[in-house]
Amino acid sequence: MSKGEKIPHSVIAAAREDARFKAIEVRRHDSHVEVVWSRSLPAENQTWSGFAAECGLASNADRRDKASRRHSPAVVGLDSTGVAFYRISAPTVDEHETAAIVRVQAEMLLPLPPEQIEVAWRTSPSNNGNMDITIAAVRKEHLHKFAGSVRDFHPRHIFLSCEGTAKAWQGLFDGREREAFLISIGEENTQVCLVQNGLVTRAGVLDVGMTALSRYGHEGGSVVSHDAMDRFAQDLQIMLSSFGWDEAGSRPLFVLSDGGEVLHRVIEMLAVAGVPARASVPRLENLKAPAGFGTGEAYEYRTPLGLAMIALEKPSATLGLFDRVLREQEQQKAASAWRSVALAGAVAVLMLIALLTTAYFTDVASARRWDSLVRQPEFQAALQHQALVKTVARHRP
Repeated sequence: MSKGEKIPHSVIAAAREDARFKAIEVRRHDSHVEVVWSRSLPAENQTWSGFAAECGLASNADRRDKASRRHSPAVVGLDSTGVAFYRISAPTVDEHETAAIVRVQAEMLLPLPPEQIEVAWRTSPSNNGNMDITIAAVRKEHLHKFAGSVRDFHPRHIFLSCEGTAKAWQGLFDGREREAFLISIGEENTQVCLVQNGLVTRAGVLDVGMTALSRYGHEGGSVVSHDAMDRFAQDLQIMLSSFGWDEAGSRPLFVLSDGGEVLHRVIEMLAVAGVPARASVPRLENLKAPAGFGTGEAYEYRTPLGLAMIALEKPSATLGLFDRVLREQEQQKAASAWRSVALAGAVAVLMLIALLTTAYFTDVASARRWDSLVRQPEFQAALQHQALVKTVARHRP
């Protein structure tokens, strides 16, 4: 968010997770946030444009529905799949030198040409005159494609969904800590983050979710698969270790939970496998919501809720991977509008020239016809007869 940008009073936030498109409108109050409405649709056979229309945001949406929310800007979340996170230490230098360090490190770490990479970074103080730098890098093509797919939301910002999840955990869940590992198990995959001072410093995605971990039991309920859990725990340990986790537990480990039995069983089995995690469940003291929006719904909408909370504050610390992309889109819109105005002006000038040319040649043709008429003997005789009639009338007693 730029320094002069006004913080909105309410915002619409959307994300795709758990095999569903989800959107929510959140309004800011002095001591709490309020859920105005929420909407969710299966992602199968659905697009961002179609979901925007369902939310009353697309150009072909119902006008009355759209008018009721026309003052609420939108933000969208991009999941971390395809985004590489790195954390490095460097001497404390100014922003220009830091940017140069980040660019060099990104080029060394990523097997892609520099012109194909978009990089965002933020710093945090360290010790002995050094600073820690969190780097997020992704292919520009991926960013442009995603920004194009969500254009009907007209997003003011596009954030990383993992930052929204971390923000929701910090503001709406129990068990909050200054530094912790955060695990969010969705239907399709699992988001793993290292959160420090409320900010995501490392993030990764495992392609295993509740669909793979659970199965239906004989009595119709969901049960956890032991074999799938063993593989999941191993993959989780490898990723956590790469983030600096150790079994001594120097930083706590939380699994976001709806308080249900299935996730409770998953957490128990992780502990048996050597991953001692604790459940973190939504607490609604700071959330005003419509009837029927309870703990389960707060868990379900955790990511769009967090994205909205970021947008309702000053998200200067977010990793702005899309800042350049959105600026380029605005510049393209402005250039397109200018070309349209210039084209319309050129057409108007051509039409005026054609009109003046037509009028000129019409006047010339009329003058020629009049001159030819005056030269005819019959016209001269008529003029003389008219003059004689006027003379006789004047001298008549």
